[in-house]
Amino acid sequence: MDVLLRTVPGSGRPQPLATWATVRRRISPRALWAVWLASRAILYLVATAPHMGGDVGIYQHWYVCCLSHGAFPAGDPMWQYPPGAALAFWLPGHLPGGYLAGFLFLAIGCDLAVTVMLCSRARRGGSWAGAWYWVCGVPLLGSITVTRFDVISVALAVAALCLAGQGGIRGALIGAGAAVKVWPLMLLAGTGPGQWRRTLTATALVLDVVCVIFAPATVSFLGHQAARGVEVESVAATPVMIWRLAGWPGTVAFRFGAMQLSGWPAALVQDASRVGLVLAVAAVLGWRLFIAAGRARWRPEFATDVPLAATLLFLVVSPVLSAQYLLWVTGLAAVCLATGRTTQRPAALAVLAAAALTQVVFPLGWPSLISGSAAVTGVLVARNALLVVATVLSCQRILRRDSSHDAHQVLPAGGPKPL
Repeated sequence: MDVLLRTVPGSGRPQPLATWATVRRRISPRALWAVWLASRAILYLVATAPHMGGDVGIYQHWYVCCLSHGAFPAGDPMWQYPPGAALAFWLPGHLPGGYLAGFLFLAIGCDLAVTVMLCSRARRGGSWAGAWYWVCGVPLLGSITVTRFDVISVALAVAALCLAGQGGIRGALIGAGAAVKVWPLMLLAGTGPGQWRRTLTATALVLDVVCVIFAPATVSFLGHQAARGVEVESVAATPVMIWRLAGWPGTVAFRFGAMQLSGWPAALVQDASRVGLVLAVAAVLGWRLFIAAGRARWRPEFATDVPLAATLLFLVVSPVLSAQYLLWVTGLAAVCLATGRTTQRPAALAVLAAAALTQVVFPLGWPSLISGSAAVTGVLVARNALLVVATVLSCQRILRRDSSHDAHQVLPAGGPKPL
């Protein structure tokens, strides 16, 4: 039954009281915020428990020794972030309640901003699925969502996508996100026809200003990034991690703030990953050239769908993959679902499943994984397989020109409509 009925006195006839859709619209926001409040309170309590602060201790050390004095910890090999990240580490030191409380306040505040933007999109003709996806997906990753600063770049990326129809603003937000952590540059792949000049100009302007002002920190970041090896959590390392169970002669060593493969064939795997990154860039640029030449069809949903596909593609070919990186694609998938018209629903489900397994790998099973546990290694293999599946599904559904989902709707010459 599609409606609730009431009987009007004297008429004897049932009259519509409210549609189920109306009831859902009224209940959904309240239930969503109740779940958000309960889940974030739990994350806060877990993060403030003894020995659960995660990387916040490192951030606080950088703040005390360097950032509070106007300097960067450029000599620390664990400093592997663009200069804009310093603001995320500096600000909690100026908030009340101590550094940990200030950092958690900042992280949960960014999480709140993402939720508000997704809810706003739902109210403007989108879908509540995106907000629900984000609210329920974040706890699957556990306390790392509030004890690492990646949620800040996610908030900037979500803002950029929710303002996709405004090229200059979108570009500035992408540039700001990339100044904090490089991955938001993937959002450029979803730039609509007619918006490239404004978006790229704004992105480059913001990045250039940050990098020029903080040139030494930029050089340090690039040098430390180039020196990083193959992390044990990465998709590229998966065959070696399986081999390790059967007697791989190499070791796992702590370098540059991460556990990395050491010994043959670590260098070969790293070279293969670099080739994969080059091919991924070529694939994205090639697809964009096909769009520009009119040999591929642009659809409005590509503004949000393509950034998710590009980010997934780069995650699976990268030699570096930490647990918090799943927060990036969780946020992008939530925006795709929030638009109400997307090709990415299957990929989003695979990302959600991968996020759930990620917490089993880190932090819950991390000591066991490092010691060579077959069970946790199996979970890692399953998680990485899900990421590969998500990537294949994401790219396939974008490239499939005869999709039944508005396959023949062409974007007007003025570019995509604001989301």
